[in-house]
Amino acid sequence: MDAHRELPGHRRHALRHGRLRVAPELRDGPRGEKVAETFRKNILDYAYELLPDARGLDIVDGEIVDEAGTKVLDMGDLAQEAFYSFRHSVHIHAEETAQVRDNTFAFGTCFVKVEVDMPLGRVKILDILNVHDSGRILNPATAEGQVHGGMAQGIGAALYEEQLIDPATGRLLNPNLLDYKIPTAMDVPDLRCLFVETDDPSGPYGNKALGEPPLMPPTPALRNAILDATGCAFYQIPMTQQRLVAKFKEEGLI
Repeated sequence: MDAHRELPGHRRHALRHGRLRVAPELRDGPRGEKVAETFRKNILDYAYELLPDARGLDIVDGEIVDEAGTKVLDMGDLAQEAFYSFRHSVHIHAEETAQVRDNTFAFGTCFVKVEVDMPLGRVKILDILNVHDSGRILNPATAEGQVHGGMAQGIGAALYEEQLIDPATGRLLNPNLLDYKIPTAMDVPDLRCLFVETDDPSGPYGNKALGEPPLMPPTPALRNAILDATGCAFYQIPMTQQRLVAKFKEEGLI
């Protein structure tokens, strides 16, 4: 029995999800930029103490180099000397503050293909892709991991995760990960993400937010993909198997 209902056009569809706004990078980024610059200066100041005849010291690939680009001091040796020196032991650190007066927008979208087993109420995610404009990506591996984590959370919010409360007592009925269902490796498909890099002048090094944007679009994208596949609109999450089957029966689809 074919458990899929095909509507005119596609039974698998994608939702474009628009503008998202979060500010941690804009709030914390300028402080991080300033403190990194100060910390770099403090490291070089201590390096000059150790190498008083050196000129044009700089930090390149985690090493201290001179103006000719020649390595003159290992960063680990500098740290050991700063910590254990009998002559001038110092805790090299930096502290800065910054007041943020600007804000900007990060943008994100999610595309998802689903297959719905209507009698079982089971949603299979065939493909999912997030695309983000978060300014200049400073650490691609970390950024990709951040997006993958947000996508998994969005899938959980759409299909699985729900706090069950006893209305008589207010007691949480599923206070552990046995009863509170989160998506596992069996539930999360291969996650894909792309970045449209821009250079935002209000963020540190052109960077923008990438905290909440990966989490936000997968849930509505999944909702609309189920709508496109089945013709049933859901206004409550998570869209559990029980809720899907109940809706399909109400609509006379099964």
